[in-house]
Amino acid sequence: MKTLLTTLTIVLIALTVPEQSVAQNSPDRRVLFSTFHGGDRHDAAAAVAVDSAGHIFVTGTTESRNLRAAVVGGKSLKEAVPKIYLTKYTPNGKEVLWRVLIGGDANTMSRALTTDREGNVFVAGSTQARDLPMKNPIQDKHGSNLAIAFLMKFSPQGDLLFSTLLGGERLDEPRALAMDSKGNLYMAGRASSTTFPVQNALQPKYAGGVDDAFIVKLRPDLTIAYSTFLGGAGSDHIHAIAVGSDDSLYVVGESSSKGLATAEAYIREMQPYSSFAARIAADGQSIIYYTYIGWRSGYSIARALAVDAQGQAWIGGDTTAKQLPTTPSALQKNYGSGQRDGFLLRLTAKGNAANYVTFLGGNIAEPSPPDETVNAIRVLTSGHVQVVGRTNAVNFLTYRPLQSKFGGAHDAFLVRFDPDATDPSARVIHSTTWGGTKHDEAQAVASGPGEVVSIAGGSFSPDLPLVNAAQATIGSDDDAFIMQFCEPIPSYGGFHGELTAVIGQEKPQSIDLSIATGCPQVFPITGVPESSAGWVTPVGDSVTVPMKLRVDINPLHLAVGEHEATIRVTVPDAFRPVLEIPIRLRVVEPKPVS
Repeated sequence: MKTLLTTLTIVLIALTVPEQSVAQNSPDRRVLFSTFHGGDRHDAAAAVAVDSAGHIFVTGTTESRNLRAAVVGGKSLKEAVPKIYLTKYTPNGKEVLWRVLIGGDANTMSRALTTDREGNVFVAGSTQARDLPMKNPIQDKHGSNLAIAFLMKFSPQGDLLFSTLLGGERLDEPRALAMDSKGNLYMAGRASSTTFPVQNALQPKYAGGVDDAFIVKLRPDLTIAYSTFLGGAGSDHIHAIAVGSDDSLYVVGESSSKGLATAEAYIREMQPYSSFAARIAADGQSIIYYTYIGWRSGYSIARALAVDAQGQAWIGGDTTAKQLPTTPSALQKNYGSGQRDGFLLRLTAKGNAANYVTFLGGNIAEPSPPDETVNAIRVLTSGHVQVVGRTNAVNFLTYRPLQSKFGGAHDAFLVRFDPDATDPSARVIHSTTWGGTKHDEAQAVASGPGEVVSIAGGSFSPDLPLVNAAQATIGSDDDAFIMQFCEPIPSYGGFHGELTAVIGQEKPQSIDLSIATGCPQVFPITGVPESSAGWVTPVGDSVTVPMKLRVDINPLHLAVGEHEATIRVTVPDAFRPVLEIPIRLRVVEPKPVS
């Protein structure tokens, strides 16, 4: 009698399948933490950033007298004078690692924040103080009766490494910071000083009007690579910046200056109360495109910016224009009503067209009319777009919310969507308000590592939803708040290659897989991992993910030919809750025994 040999070839393919009938998520499962940040007086958050290790940085302005922090420069600060805080949290948000206060003898306001690969953190703002601590400055003299720009760099331990002023004889205010792939730092905002320091400038002269935008690029050694005005005869200023994969710089803001658009711009004619978007070459010596953002039927303010992997700019803000050219896949094709709606658009990499345009707003609010604005955008590694801002509409778009109902006067909103989903039911990943019974607003968003998203903003609500809070009570009438959440995306890993088994001689070996979600927290599964065929037996080491999954293969009694089975793991908190792992098995005749 011949010994039967069976050769097994197993092919595994990951597939996530939409399943929209799953019950609404528990409100606290995706939220990692939510906390107040503040003391006994006014506190606000301006920006948030996350380093490569997951540490969370937040900055804003404070008037509180009891905020525990080290003072940069060591001397005491005046209680009644607004100053800046910079706080570093552990990745889970449960502990403040350090906090510093930045200020001097006059008002100092925080505007922007970013980190580098080494975990250093940069903060920019405006100051009227003559005694702001300086260290290795580019400019150490304050030559204005108004506020001028400053920039500081801190080590991962919170030590001051660099501090400089930057400005001229009038008001100069930074609004945004960004880092490129080579470690160059960009700072941008608005300047009304004709003597603002320029160097290797694309536009060396102040163009007139109320103010011009400015852009400064600093090398890794914090010397100026270029510094330039950007504007015309009207008023121009930058609200947000981002760096593309080719290190070109994208900027958005407001403009009332005519004649700045490039030849093939998306919108060449400036509208009343218009905005703009521009893309500038990495060396700062040429404009790739400049387009206005605005429509005839109302004003539009571009406040937020992100760039995707294809070099397309995502722009958001608010508008009173009721006739936006919304695209077929828009989340909301019509104006919501009321004071203003949020808007989002995606420009092509050449800036000559918008391939996605949508409104974002509700139409029911009391006692004031509906009012929305988009304050920040982030394009995530998954390609999904995360948008945050403010709404007072009780019927703002809601899907898989993080809290079950609208909180109060104004709530923060968080919307995540897939703009390129072919199935309309799969476009919105979540849309939720976040807040208590008073005024709450999300000002900034950051991401990483994995699918983790961090939000910073301001709250007047003592009943703001809190989870694992480092500060569980509001310190005064209004505080900053920070919250972090993670949207689980089930996936698997751990097996590559083929298996071969000899029937009657050796039991087939098991396959070891790992099931993950891209999130640090644990999510339950429904039941146990299931198989569609008896010859495949999945065994998980827990009833939650992350999970180690052993898959046993038993080919006995299978006929020669192709066999297929599917392992299913269901994570009900995920947008696509069912992870399907198809297994394809080929059974072949053995070679004859000689």
